[in-house]
Amino acid sequence: MDVLITPGKLSGTVCIPPSKSESIRAIIAASIAKGKSVISNVIYSDDIMATIGAMEKIGVKFIKNAQQLIVNGVGRIFLSDDNFIDCNESAATLRFLIPLMSLSRQKVVFTGKPSLFRRPMSVYDNMFKQMDISFQMNDRSVIMNGSLVPGYYELPGNISSQFISGLLFALPLLKGDSVVKLTTVFESEEYVTMTVSMLKQFGIIIDVVGDEFRVSGNQMFTPANFTVSGDFTQMAVFAAAGMVHGDITCLNISLDTTQPDRRIIDFCQQMGGLVEVLENGYLFHKSDLKGITVDISQSPDLATALALLGAVSTGTTVIENAVRLRYKESNRLQSIYESLKTLGVDIDLTESSLIIKGPSSFIGGTMESYNDHRIVMMVAVASTVCQKPVMIKNAEVVAKSYPDFFVDFAKIGGNFTLIGG
Repeated sequence: MDVLITPGKLSGTVCIPPSKSESIRAIIAASIAKGKSVISNVIYSDDIMATIGAMEKIGVKFIKNAQQLIVNGVGRIFLSDDNFIDCNESAATLRFLIPLMSLSRQKVVFTGKPSLFRRPMSVYDNMFKQMDISFQMNDRSVIMNGSLVPGYYELPGNISSQFISGLLFALPLLKGDSVVKLTTVFESEEYVTMTVSMLKQFGIIIDVVGDEFRVSGNQMFTPANFTVSGDFTQMAVFAAAGMVHGDITCLNISLDTTQPDRRIIDFCQQMGGLVEVLENGYLFHKSDLKGITVDISQSPDLATALALLGAVSTGTTVIENAVRLRYKESNRLQSIYESLKTLGVDIDLTESSLIIKGPSSFIGGTMESYNDHRIVMMVAVASTVCQKPVMIKNAEVVAKSYPDFFVDFAKIGGNFTLIGG
């Protein structure tokens, strides 16, 4: 599906969809808690459906309602159907479930789209080899055979926090105690904080002491009801739209959240953005923005919105410590650069940063999606201030995290035509 967008003013109200990060964690925790849990405020994006499908392989039963997911968890890890688990393109699903599914003591084959297996997996590869666990990876699958054991685990903290979260889901179920120690600077730290908080909701206690996670064994997940909060990552692109066009209200956002991407509010205000705090969200006003230097090591998924803001700001915006963007659905550092460059933005690229000089005059034209949902959303908002219409190729990839993005885009005045698909 291609999308042709005609430039025009945006304004209005968007009900922000629920957090993908919280949803995936809650679904996994509820699945291994024996009994009924209810997860409210859920949308069935591709990544969420991949997680549900994976947990069905161990016998979990789901009832999917419009805004509520009922989970009948199984309390044990055993593949009751076949041993193939399709993670589609969800790195969180894959990385969270590799340690957990090892507890089945069965051979497990994780499959998915080729782009999923281009993302770093060296942490698990090295760890399992040291434990003499079979771990094979190719461009279409990961094949694992063997179980984690209680012990002392040293992991780098600067590749992906998802490896740490994956261990924290599995280690409490072992018969002995374990420690996970970080050996490098801890990036995306608050995503692990989110995991620890979610585990506590479902009866699992992790002790965090300095750079160590101390995990008692013989714990059990217990059923719980959980309401997923609105996703700050998805809100970020609408925040940018509000400060470019004026008066966009974003609702369904909890002001009390552990989501790392809540930093978008601070970043917007540092750039001179006019942000009004509401009872259940934010109102973003048209603003005269100034370029700043932003360290996104803790919130890499904000890069697309920040790059767009940099392009309409006066002065230079530097988005630094962004090397991990090279290992997203696309090489996102490169695809942000290529997309904005094509639109007419004065932008430079280094190994780990983007340097944007604004304000820019956006031109328009035909754009690639790079198979990256966040690139499509960034370009869609940028299209509204272009000099001529913009065609986005393969825009359906937004379904990975936000299947109703273009529905909400239309609600605030986005003028587009769907072509094909």
